[in-house]
Amino acid sequence: MRKYKFKRGYKPTPERLEEHIEKYFGEFKREGEVYITKFGAIGELRMWFEGKLLCVESKTNPNVAEDIALNTLKTYNRFLEDLTGYTAKERQKMLKKEIG
Repeated sequence: MRKYKFKRGYKPTPERLEEHIEKYFGEFKREGEVYITKFGAIGELRMWFEGKLLCVESKTNPNVAEDIALNTLKTYNRFLEDLTGYTAKERQKMLKKEIG
């Protein structure tokens, strides 16, 4: 599971999450507070909030074509950047800081 912080001015609200899931991945379903969708090489993507953090669990399919895998990664990164305000590079830097 990964946890993502939100940049100042980017609000962690269910409404924004739903809007961004529909924009980038299409349909989703909800089980309580957990949002579930799938897209490209992602067989299942589960998202929910813990306070001001976005928690994400994903199950990927390693047996997809390379172009589908690449498109999935690009779309997922754009989704996270648009939702949280942090680029993939910034998220990677924060992750390295957390790990130590």
